[in-house]
Amino acid sequence: SDWSFFFAQEFEINPHEIFVLVTTDRTVLDFDKFEELQDGSTIYLLQQEDQVLPVSTEEPIMFIPHYDTLIRSGMYEYYASEGQKPLPYAFAELIDNALSATAKNTGMRTIELRMLFDESNGKPAVVVLDNGCGMTSKQLNNWAVYRLSKFTRANSTLISKHEGYVRPDPVPRSLNSDISYFGVGGKQAVFYIGHSARMISKARNSPDVHELVLSKEDFERKEKNREDIYSGIIRKRKPGDSSHVNNNDERFLHSLIAEEYGKESFTAVVITGILPEHITFLKQDFQAWTRELAHIYHYYIHGVNGNDMSNNVTLQEKPSRCPRVMNLREVDDDMQTLYINAAADTFEFKVRDLPSRPKCSLPDDEDDDNESGVQHQARGKRPIFECFWNGRLIPYTRVHEFDWCAWPIKGANKDREPLPKECYSRFSGVLFTDDRFQVSTNKLTFVDLELKMRNKETIFTRVVNRQGQRTNIQKDFTQWLKHCHENLDKQVKFLGFQEIITRTDQQAKKKTHPWATFSAIQLDGKIYKTGQLVKSQRTQPIHHGTVVRFLLYGNHNQDVFATGGQVEVSLEPKGLHEMTKIIPISKLDRTVSDEAIKKSIENDIAKLPHILKVDWPDGNLWPENAVCLAGSPFGPLKIEILNKKGESMSRMPTVRQIVIKLSVKLKIVQHGKIISHSPKYGFWFKKMENLTNPGKYTLFLNTTISDTDATVFGDRNLPSYKLKFTIKEGNAESFDMGVASSTLRVGVPFDIPLQLKDRYGNLTMPLPNLQPVLTCRWYFILQTYDLKVTLTGLKKDTQTLKISLLPGKNTKEDPIIVENGNPVRFNVEIHDEAGNITAQPKEIVYCQELPPATIDCSTGAGQLVTNQRRIPLVFRELKVMPSSRVSLIKICSQDDENLVLKNNEKIEWLAGGSLENLFYKLYDEAGRAVPPTAEIASMIKVNWKADIDLKDLVQGKLPDIMVPIHVHEKRFYQVSYQDQSVSVSFTIVPRPDEPKKLKATLLQNAVKLGETLSGNIREYELDHAIITFFGICSSSVEVTGICFPSGTPGIREICFTYQGYVASVMVKVNPGDPAELKLVSGPKQPLQVLNDHGIPTPFLVQVFDMWGNPSPDKRVVVELRSSPPALKVTVTSQPVDAEGKASFTVTSVSGPKGYYQLEFNCSLNNKPIPGPSVNFTVLPDPNKPVSLAVEYNTLARFPAGGTFPVFFVTVVSDDGSPMTTFNPAAALMLLWEGVPTETAPQPKVSDLLTDRGDFYLDKEIPERAGRYTIQFSLSISNTKVLFSDEIPINVVANHPVKLRPDSEPPAPVVSCSKDVANRTLVKNMTLRIMDAYGNPAGQDLGGKVVISITSLSGKSNIPLFEGKANRCEIGLTDGKVHITRLTIMENSPGDVGSVYTLLFKPEVPMVPKPLAPFGLTFHFYNDIDRLLNDKTIQADEILKIPRRVCSIRDNFRGQQDVLGMVGHLACVLDDDAARVISWHIRGDMDCVITKTTEAAQRIYKDTQGRQQVMALDSIFVSPLNRPLPHIRNGHILFNPPGNPVYARDLLIYPHNKESCDIVFKNILGDTILIDDLDSGNKYRRTVVQNKIPCPTILTREGDRISGKGKFGGAQNKAPQTNTSLMFGAPLPQDYHTLQEQIDLLRQYRTAVQKRDSAEKERQEHLEKMRSPQMLQNKQDMEEKKKQLEEIERELGMFADLGIRADSKLQSFCVSLVLLLLISN
Repeated sequence: SDWSFFFAQEFEINPHEIFVLVTTDRTVLDFDKFEELQDGSTIYLLQQEDQVLPVSTEEPIMFIPHYDTLIRSGMYEYYASEGQKPLPYAFAELIDNALSATAKNTGMRTIELRMLFDESNGKPAVVVLDNGCGMTSKQLNNWAVYRLSKFTRANSTLISKHEGYVRPDPVPRSLNSDISYFGVGGKQAVFYIGHSARMISKARNSPDVHELVLSKEDFERKEKNREDIYSGIIRKRKPGDSSHVNNNDERFLHSLIAEEYGKESFTAVVITGILPEHITFLKQDFQAWTRELAHIYHYYIHGVNGNDMSNNVTLQEKPSRCPRVMNLREVDDDMQTLYINAAADTFEFKVRDLPSRPKCSLPDDEDDDNESGVQHQARGKRPIFECFWNGRLIPYTRVHEFDWCAWPIKGANKDREPLPKECYSRFSGVLFTDDRFQVSTNKLTFVDLELKMRNKETIFTRVVNRQGQRTNIQKDFTQWLKHCHENLDKQVKFLGFQEIITRTDQQAKKKTHPWATFSAIQLDGKIYKTGQLVKSQRTQPIHHGTVVRFLLYGNHNQDVFATGGQVEVSLEPKGLHEMTKIIPISKLDRTVSDEAIKKSIENDIAKLPHILKVDWPDGNLWPENAVCLAGSPFGPLKIEILNKKGESMSRMPTVRQIVIKLSVKLKIVQHGKIISHSPKYGFWFKKMENLTNPGKYTLFLNTTISDTDATVFGDRNLPSYKLKFTIKEGNAESFDMGVASSTLRVGVPFDIPLQLKDRYGNLTMPLPNLQPVLTCRWYFILQTYDLKVTLTGLKKDTQTLKISLLPGKNTKEDPIIVENGNPVRFNVEIHDEAGNITAQPKEIVYCQELPPATIDCSTGAGQLVTNQRRIPLVFRELKVMPSSRVSLIKICSQDDENLVLKNNEKIEWLAGGSLENLFYKLYDEAGRAVPPTAEIASMIKVNWKADIDLKDLVQGKLPDIMVPIHVHEKRFYQVSYQDQSVSVSFTIVPRPDEPKKLKATLLQNAVKLGETLSGNIREYELDHAIITFFGICSSSVEVTGICFPSGTPGIREICFTYQGYVASVMVKVNPGDPAELKLVSGPKQPLQVLNDHGIPTPFLVQVFDMWGNPSPDKRVVVELRSSPPALKVTVTSQPVDAEGKASFTVTSVSGPKGYYQLEFNCSLNNKPIPGPSVNFTVLPDPNKPVSLAVEYNTLARFPAGGTFPVFFVTVVSDDGSPMTTFNPAAALMLLWEGVPTETAPQPKVSDLLTDRGDFYLDKEIPERAGRYTIQFSLSISNTKVLFSDEIPINVVANHPVKLRPDSEPPAPVVSCSKDVANRTLVKNMTLRIMDAYGNPAGQDLGGKVVISITSLSGKSNIPLFEGKANRCEIGLTDGKVHITRLTIMENSPGDVGSVYTLLFKPEVPMVPKPLAPFGLTFHFYNDIDRLLNDKTIQADEILKIPRRVCSIRDNFRGQQDVLGMVGHLACVLDDDAARVISWHIRGDMDCVITKTTEAAQRIYKDTQGRQQVMALDSIFVSPLNRPLPHIRNGHILFNPPGNPVYARDLLIYPHNKESCDIVFKNILGDTILIDDLDSGNKYRRTVVQNKIPCPTILTREGDRISGKGKFGGAQNKAPQTNTSLMFGAPLPQDYHTLQEQIDLLRQYRTAVQKRDSAEKERQEHLEKMRSPQMLQNKQDMEEKKKQLEEIERELGMFADLGIRADSKLQSFCVSLVLLLLISN
């Protein structure tokens, strides 16, 4: 070849000589392989491939490291060691470089760490920015060289300017900032954090900015192109120039580079391609990793005596979120800060000039291995010393201890004073070193620190006041530790000493006495007192209770500190425990709240007996205060003891394995006497009928302890029940006569006492209308009478009394005494001679001596003295006494005993004075004093005061009288009793007095300018002297009308003089009413505002009065309005404050370009006040998108399934120019089916096309033909979206490719029967020419369709069509053909059970390519049973396939009105969805759903309340199906991530769909299922930002985000396996299809059987009809018919009865046939 000929000439090889070219690994080279060799490769020229080398050779090589050495170095270095996240240590490497760069700053040292995670500005990035010295081009090149340490790097391109490394001078704590050391940390860090690093730096005194980009993508590209990997370019540019940034993923660089203006020097490290796990960690653990950075650089941040360095960490996320900013100086919970804040003393030492400082912190009562603990905790078991190198922490190296500060070994160092072992775990320390001790390149560990420190020759020296002391370090440390222990090492302060006690509960005798008791302690800054609720921790069980006292061993008598102690707790609730417990103070839970303790106690209390439930099984309920008749049955009673949860109980809750049984005791008490007592305690009491005694009763039901009969347990009364009722006497059934005199006198009345009684002998009331009947019978011989008393209506209605009758008495009566003025009453009777009362008509009785009076005594009785003709006069003596009624009132003074006011008296009194301490006295006609009572006092009236205190009147006091101030004003006063029947009156005449002093008083001490002083100035003289002012004599004068018409606000003095007397008052003059509003401050003029932007400078306005004084009137209302009103202005305002100022901040101005005014409208009580106005100009915002312009080929055709033409979308800004700075990720293309409407319909997810960018290519047109609408949108914010004009398009069918039916018919089953229906292959089917997507595409095509039958298995026995044809043809018109019926022939050939294909092949000449035929599979059977059996076997095989089932036993399904358990009512197809939904409602999975409440109550009672139930008739759910939260009014508010769907929509209901839908709407509500947690959080955040409540969200990964927004933790994570409580999986669709086919086959078989049976009966019937007997019957019938016709003709009735005879014969024939059929 030419290639070998070239080598032969080059090396002068004979053409006939054989040679080969091979590589050093003996690979023979040809032309292609030679081209693949890299430059500098070694090759051999040999005679043959395996020739032995005659001499040794040398091959030059280059061993440049692979670029993975650089980009993967961080992965190898920052491994997750020590159980910590290594990302903060990678950041520390970049901060180390920044510290070194800012070491020589003369001013503020600023280092910023920015997290740019706002996707609208590009992809996530991390920026480390400092204001250090910056880097030159050479220094930036040095930074890029891996492992170029500071000892070997040259910082200048000129050799003469090379400077070697200079070690910094020693500084305290080695805070020399000399940390940038090895030349590897920065590269490792950036490639551990991301995939690309951009270095931007400007050196001091340099005008240029240098940029260098290193990226993994660039390295891979160079390797692929065989370029030099370790080479690149440094871009030099001017500050602020970002024209080279064209990548949309790095749009944030524009704002970062814009910050370069004005900076003298800086360095920015920009890291992109951040790993997703790093982004998650930085967002979610923001506090944790900033805390770790604050720990690493604690002494650089806070310094030994303070430092000026500032470290800011900023995390910027989406625009809607406020950036999180953290200054590391503000971190107060890093470990060093916690140790330093908790330290009480320090012990400093140094080792070979290496200072360190261990600190002693206040101890805790327990060890804590968690470094993120709270303040005041001890070190515990952690190492003592943290190690710092050049001032920064080396995190993975810690020194446990040194011999002199370790716990002494037993028996060693006997001279050391003994200290408690816990003292050695309560201090921590820090070792500071410089770079003379080596660290690893990742600065995570020291190499040899602890080894050198533990060298036997190491000398430790204590440092006091920065001076080393030559002493015994071990002795000094022990003494220092002892001092700390005795004075500082205390945690518990015991307060409120009570007494010294001896404890008998202690086992060790030496610990029984003395124990000091205290009322309170102070622990961790919190006070615990006696009676306070506490909770224990680390006890079995956990105790809750109240503090009884605190115990400390020792003889203490005052407040004292101690490291521990004990507390006595009274366990709560006492109803359960009834005991106290002594536990160590260290076991008190200090984090629990009082509310949590109370809730736990209340939960326990809810288990105690709470109430007695009393039932009356027989329904005879006795209500409270019932009144029942004697003997009424009481009971029976059924008693239940219930706790607060409503649970029935018969024993106390079990505590400490002790069972306490409960009983109920019944007691009925009448007036303190026990009437009935239950002989046995129980919960059921029989009926009682022994309540017969009338009176008030009380039923007591008390819960008792069975063993002790106690009604109190744990200082709590056990529940009881009390019922008060009254037993009254029954109806009267008998009566008794009381004791009555048996000897009676004529004319003397007598009484017969009758006592009515009920059935039980109780006295009772008489029956209504009960009248006694008296009958008397005289016995002449015995001279006695029988007096019979009868009460009709009683069971025992008669009693008899024997009496004797004697003559009447004649006695002189005493005189009648009556008070004067009182009426007198006389009872007058008219008797006959025998002394019997009698009466005559018109009998009149007259009364003499007294005023004349008469009375009619026709009835035989009267009430006056009688004086009748022929009747003797009757005289009675009447004695009149003086009345005791009030007849006189006297008024006296308590101050002056001689002052007694007489009736109608005139008295003089000091004008303006008062008569005080007046009282009244009452007397009757006899002159006796009448003491006032409440009744008498209520009748006392005075005319100078309307309302009088009744208490004063009862004591005889009268209200004070105010004397008029005018001397000529006389007044009349009166005191009256009982409507003025008794009264006393007098007149007071005022008299003047002499003045002594002038005094002025002011009711209001402030007045506004221009206003009249409201309230009068009262000017009066002491001692109430009368003065004359304008002709008025008075002791005081009121001055009105005072006004200050102008001036300035301030204090004014008003003076009054009278006859040498002077008085003054001070008045504060305030500004006048608001009269003007002025602009005090605001933005500079002329004012220009961008559209939709605000004015940052607020407008400050001040209210002034008409004299220009600031007015502080807060009633003023100030509003800011725009002119003209078309401008929309959003304002944030502060109302008028106490100084009269109001502030307005214009947050947004929206409107077209132009000139506008802001008018400040002011008003007071709807009265306008003039205000200022501000002119400004609204400019269009070039960065504000206002519309979308779309350009495309309007003549383009849109075939279904094709590709859309190119759409060019332009975002038009407010000023009309196109925008290029918008976020392409916010642009969407929307497509929905239908014509454009004013309100766009909700696009279906399947019909929604989205893409991003400003033009759209290669998008597929929908596959279904029809009218569609396209619209483009641009999301400006979460609530604002720009839409383009709607573009209507018409999607037409694509090229015709196939023949298909309008709807896919099911596979037919045919057989060789005579019935056409069983042989029908196709019926009423329309076939159309369609495109590839099912759209009709042959409207103008014609041809024919050839139909044939083929066998899939190649069988030759093919069924034939009617007419024994194997094919048929049908014409095709307008692209379609309609087949009415297509059948196979009777007894058609074909294999039974075989499957054939009915092939419809179109033949269309106008189509260049053949169209795809349509094939319809059908089954050929003659044996239905065989086919049915095959289908049944297939269905059974599907049932045997393992699938997910719910394993909860449903023992109630099938009962009346029971649907079943929740877990069995639904199925879920997706495994992940089934797992998380089942876990979410795991508490309801075993709930039984019933149709009625009665069925639910039945199950509840049958299971004694153990089974949870839910009744459908007690559930209400909204019948409306609301859309998902991101859909409002049919519009999609945003593109939802994670495919959200309502969880209930994934449920499949095998039975009772409507009922199950209600059940799961009630249980699941609006719970949403989404793909993952990230999508769920984004979805919830966006929904809430749209002011829409978001329901609970579940994820397919098993997470839950509650409706409150809470997620994370074990309670919000579904376990991976939970097969016991999971919804089952539904049967596959194939099973349901087979079941439908089986049902159809069974129906078909039944129909065939019925048809065969009917056919058989028909044949039998026809055969019988043709039998000789039937033929003979027919012949007989014809003969009979002829005979009848002959008879009718003879009778002349043929014409009239012909029709009737014919019908009769027909009926006879039919009946005859039916009878024959029946008989046969």
